[in-house]
Amino acid sequence: MKKIFICSVLAISTMSCNAQEVTPGKPEVLTKELATAKPEALIQDLYETEEDVFLSDTKKELSAKFLASTLIKLLALDAKRAGGEVGAIDFDVLTYSQDDSKITKFTTQAEVKGDTSIVKTSFENHGERIVIKFHCVKEDGQWRIADVSYEDGTSLVKLLTASE
Repeated sequence: MKKIFICSVLAISTMSCNAQEVTPGKPEVLTKELATAKPEALIQDLYETEEDVFLSDTKKELSAKFLASTLIKLLALDAKRAGGEVGAIDFDVLTYSQDDSKITKFTTQAEVKGDTSIVKTSFENHGERIVIKFHCVKEDGQWRIADVSYEDGTSLVKLLTASE
């Protein structure tokens, strides 16, 4: 009987560890080991960073920390085609909005399958509930974002490849 109880407690504690509520702006140290083990830690770090890694003028090292090489190439191609104008992405990728954001009730939950993961983020922005999915892959042993999708079916890869 004790074994069943312990297993139940372990199962419940494992399930509750998958969804994490964090507050953007309160930095947590993202170690190399944590980024490798937990794709949601990468997404939390992304929301805490000050720069937009999806813009072509960001530092290459910063983009490479967060983005998969295929997404970096698509973003660079889009920036080249845009010629200094707004490219295919004309919104804030992290909030799916064009206005100033006020993020509250931020949570992440990852579903990992081998070297791929979908990290579902959920938050309120000015009272509106937003859900964004980050499709991650492992590159060189580190989690990187390969695509970002939204509830209405929009995805960065679709936007970037449609403009080719």
